[in-house]
Amino acid sequence: METGPVWDLCQWSSRWPLAASPQLPSAQGAIAYSNSAKSVVIARAGSDAADLILGVKASAEYGARARRAGEPWVHLLLQQEIENPPALADLQSARFHMEARLLSASKTETPDYTPDLHAAQFQVFFSVQNLNRRSPGYGQYLWFGVPIYDDRHRVAPSHKAQDTGGTRMFIFTPSGSVFTSLSAHDRQWIVIDKELLPLMREGLETAWANGFLKDSQSLADYRIAGMNLGWELPGSFDVEMQTRNLSLKATPAK
Repeated sequence: METGPVWDLCQWSSRWPLAASPQLPSAQGAIAYSNSAKSVVIARAGSDAADLILGVKASAEYGARARRAGEPWVHLLLQQEIENPPALADLQSARFHMEARLLSASKTETPDYTPDLHAAQFQVFFSVQNLNRRSPGYGQYLWFGVPIYDDRHRVAPSHKAQDTGGTRMFIFTPSGSVFTSLSAHDRQWIVIDKELLPLMREGLETAWANGFLKDSQSLADYRIAGMNLGWELPGSFDVEMQTRNLSLKATPAK
């Protein structure tokens, strides 16, 4: 039986969408999609390019000037919806594993650059969503973030605020130090292996305390509904990140 793709590729606010035709750049069997502004490489496990490399040349996207306040910014993300996820109340554990290595990162100098507006960030986000159709808060969700790289900080700081990128939902991103003692700035492999369930519960409690998701405060209503990972580039940076061994393993409560 044929099924649809498991992953979607998001190329938001890009002037240069990727072509649909794959190329085979090496004998290792890697498949690459690329153009003048971005690249996606998918490779076999165990190869030098495995499992995934996401690259963006935001300098090509933005041209000679930096993005201005209020303008959209370039994204290159993989996203997936999780089929039939269990409720948080029914879980004993949600163990997340990921390995990442920054391959390159360079900033294009422009006279209007400011770190308040212009950055390069690689993150993982999970949507913790109310999927109880009988709940008045059905469909509302928390963005739970795992920061991998931020050009402005060796270790990304925590971020707990409303999303200004369009969804208006609450974002809860703990500091990068919660997940690893290493920094992607060193361009070596970093390993994240972390229990997320208590952090997601903390994220919901923080959202409730700030007036979000107020229609339901029951863990039985909320589930890990989906995730995305990749680049957000409000600034003119040319970047590449390699990731491998991604997993989220949920264990039911006894």
